[in-house]
Amino acid sequence: MKNILSGWKNFLNIKLMKKLLGILVLTLLFISAPSYADDIRDFEIEGMSIGDSLLDYLSKEEIITEIEHNKPTYNYLTEDFGQVYLYDKFETYYAVSFFVKPSDKNYTIYHIRGVIKYDDNIKQCYAKQKEIVEEFSVLYKNTRKVEDTAVFPWDPTGKSTTRYTEFIFDSGDIIMVSCYKYEKSLKIKNNWADNLSIAISKKEVSDWMENHIN
Repeated sequence: MKNILSGWKNFLNIKLMKKLLGILVLTLLFISAPSYADDIRDFEIEGMSIGDSLLDYLSKEEIITEIEHNKPTYNYLTEDFGQVYLYDKFETYYAVSFFVKPSDKNYTIYHIRGVIKYDDNIKQCYAKQKEIVEEFSVLYKNTRKVEDTAVFPWDPTGKSTTRYTEFIFDSGDIIMVSCYKYEKSLKIKNNWADNLSIAISKKEVSDWMENHIN
């Protein structure tokens, strides 16, 4: 899990939000899914699902540009996957990010993550996270649930942490609900913000993140 978290730290460098979104009803705010679903392809974030083609939302040129822009962030991994961000196009989320395979002409989505900013309001993030986890625990009752808090090793102060809950499917696919909190000077230096995120990921992406290259 620590390796996955170290790989996912790249998601955290997000631009300042134009405005803080209000707290909406959970089923409208985050994800659409059938009751007691067992396949992550049934779940949606802003109407987008695992298995969709990213070409439905961006042009090929935009996808390639984003993958090249984000490539240095993952220089410790192979180039099997590339990351693409979308900003300011959603009513609910500040940003949505994806992992696709650069070699895939259809740019099939293997990972999707929605982010909402809770900067300097981490207690409210934790409260909303708890609400989501309680609802997901019923919705995904056939999954294995893992909860923990981790300190990011790249922060020598030990003040940058993530509190997360994973819902792990029999297939190895994962839904993760997380609150990220950063040390103040790092937020200023990197233009980061405390945030709440929901990530839906195929096992193949999680395995990729764990296999660091020399």
